[in-house]
Amino acid sequence: MTTLEQFERGLRLDQYIATIAQSKENFRANFIKATEAFSADDLAFFRSLPTKINVAVATEDANLDALRDVPIIGRLSVEVGKLVLRLFRPTTHADVVQVIAQDALSLTADGTDVVVRLPIIAFYTPGMQLIGAHVCRLPELSVEMNRRRSAWIESHPEVLDAREPMDKMTPITRTRLMQAMYALTPDQRAAWGRLTVQYWRRVLSVASPRPTD
Repeated sequence: MTTLEQFERGLRLDQYIATIAQSKENFRANFIKATEAFSADDLAFFRSLPTKINVAVATEDANLDALRDVPIIGRLSVEVGKLVLRLFRPTTHADVVQVIAQDALSLTADGTDVVVRLPIIAFYTPGMQLIGAHVCRLPELSVEMNRRRSAWIESHPEVLDAREPMDKMTPITRTRLMQAMYALTPDQRAAWGRLTVQYWRRVLSVASPRPTD
């Protein structure tokens, strides 16, 4: 379990943004647009939490899932004042990222045949009792992205390596496929963002922390 000492070693949001090495402008743009993902009712819910929540985020700068979701949790933490955010990169906090991943894995039914991918957004009480975690992307979004991948592969039979695992593709094929999978219209981005915030609300509603923790 992630300890409070490990949590406090993470970067505050301003420190993280200042040290982004890749896709900084994309992160900033998504941070500005993140208000589209939550409503006044969402803000009221998070502001009414009985105690502050420690949120540990294991992420990578150029990770496309992270560029979609991390700006939302970052902006939400600024807006509501109840989410104490710390961010961790594998390159600088490998040991803490590993523990956060283990925490997320502990939430699965039996801990087997599960791949934990970044980003990981883990929610803890002030005493670092694990409440829940959001790993990589919502199941609904995974289904949609897998559908897009299959559709792109079927429509490009001339791309011979398109059916290979991502790490076996040429850089050009991988880039084209990723663009097809991750492209979102403004309306789609806002819709997925709202679903993500609703998921976080369910996590914190089902396992509400004790005010005395």
